[in-house]
Amino acid sequence: MTDVEQPPEGWSRGHPILSAIVQSALEATDATNGWLLALDDESLRIVAASGDHAQGVTGSVVAAGAGSAGFVAQSGQPLATMARDDDPLVEAGVSALLGRRPVSLLSVPCTTDDGIIGVLELTDKSGGQRFSFEDVELATMLADIAAVTLAHVAGVVDVVPSPAQLAHQLTNLASADPSRYRAVAPAVEALVTPD
Repeated sequence: MTDVEQPPEGWSRGHPILSAIVQSALEATDATNGWLLALDDESLRIVAASGDHAQGVTGSVVAAGAGSAGFVAQSGQPLATMARDDDPLVEAGVSALLGRRPVSLLSVPCTTDDGIIGVLELTDKSGGQRFSFEDVELATMLADIAAVTLAHVAGVVDVVPSPAQLAHQLTNLASADPSRYRAVAPAVEALVTPD
């Protein structure tokens, strides 16, 4: 398999809840582009994307070890960096698929009790700024929500996290940063509102 494959038929639309999570992450962190990748054996498939340069990539596949998302999927550690000419993590994987180098990059794992099942990645914070520690925390919280959704969409787990745990995190966010809570609330609402 090459580092990047084009989307197969039927994968171009994405899942609405996963798309809402990516959009909420963009709004909450002032990122310009974002995508959610699901880990599938030796590859990462883009299952939702949003932003100026992210259109048309949903369904595309990158090698599990390629680029920043591959690094995060293998290490389990978040990554927030500014692009450097000598950094292969920002040139391979999804960045290669987009055909452009991001200015700033934030990538966090989507983790369940069974391990890492995906990666939430954001690029190009507005104004050419670096992603902050608060951005990492917020992206990690959204990645946790995405992990639950990914697990259910893929049929990986039957148990959802405790409502009390999620409510506690949301209450803390609402108190500490109401504007960021307003950005996250639509994704959470989409998750809990019946179809």
